Amino acid sequence: MKFLLSVIAVCLVMITSKLYIPEAHAEVGGMDYIDLQYDDDFTNAVKGVVSMACNINVSTYADVDGDTVWLNFYKNVDCI
Repeated sequence: MKFLLSVIAVCLVMITSKLYIPEAHAEVGGMDYIDLQYDDDFTNAVKGVVSMACNINVSTYADVDGDTVWLNFYKNVDCI
């Protein structure tokens, strides 16, 4: 009985996740997603659309030789 309830619980979790996890299907110029995956022009176009820049900003106080010093680090990085 405990095993059966565990199986039902796992199935409910899988069904719920299936409802909320989006799926993307693409077909361009008669090519399906497998063909598009290996098409260099399409891959570069998608990278250009979805690429974004991430900013890392770390600010803190540090003790250097008994003096309190403000440290600030800022870097712009490519997230993809």
